[in-house]
Amino acid sequence: MSTLLRVPCAYQGGKQRVAVEIADILLDAAPGPGARFYDLCCGSGAVSIELVNRGVDPSHITMLDLSSWGKFWSAIGSGTFNMDTFDQLLSELPEDKRAIRAHMSALSTLPVQDREAELYPVLQASSFGGKQIWHDGGRWANAFFRNYWEPTATSVRRSPANPMQPSPVELRRRVETLVNGMRGVTCLNADIMTVLNTPFPDDAVVYVDPPYQETTGYAFGFDVKTFARRFRELSSAPLFVSEGTPLTRNAVLLTFGGAKGGISGMRKGKHQEWLSQF
Repeated sequence: MSTLLRVPCAYQGGKQRVAVEIADILLDAAPGPGARFYDLCCGSGAVSIELVNRGVDPSHITMLDLSSWGKFWSAIGSGTFNMDTFDQLLSELPEDKRAIRAHMSALSTLPVQDREAELYPVLQASSFGGKQIWHDGGRWANAFFRNYWEPTATSVRRSPANPMQPSPVELRRRVETLVNGMRGVTCLNADIMTVLNTPFPDDAVVYVDPPYQETTGYAFGFDVKTFARRFRELSSAPLFVSEGTPLTRNAVLLTFGGAKGGISGMRKGKHQEWLSQF
């Protein structure tokens, strides 16, 4: 692929910094070149994007997310994402960056209608701290947006902080490459427990990135150990789960290094990312 795909925007809890390491493990666990990959609670899609960047055909990937990310990826995969609607939303952004926050706040109060997939990345790119914004069926929740910030004489940071991350121009570029590069993925905008209704195929590799235990600010959650137990009753496919702590004895600490060739580092810091195999 000539142009590498990237996650659409900043998202707290996204796996873009460890996606290379996770993809290494998932690809190593694949039973063959035609394996099917399941990216459950996919969020901004960092792991699926990395798999496609590595050459996995999008048609071999099933994503799932109950939040507006599920709407976004379902539209991307099915080819129904409306770039004209997306461009219209971007064209309405104020030229003055200081006015972006008020614009987003007003935009988040309007009826969603049939444009949730296109509207969501615009709002999420403006989210304060990259925290997840979600739609609860009647309104946008957790919708708090960044201000434009400029350094003062005593500020440690010397460059302005933009209210959108990435910028509108970069956001459009990323989304357009995803429209072209990720078409063919299947994305279920559904509760994760629904995937336990039928057995997984024999060539499946399953990855789950649930909201981490004892964290707040996400739209939906579930008991990951209950899911893993019921999954094992149904399927023998490899199952990997991300968490801030190890969940099984067969767990590895991700290093945020991005180097290919498997996980070997043990860098410990304030925040840890563990990948546990069940």
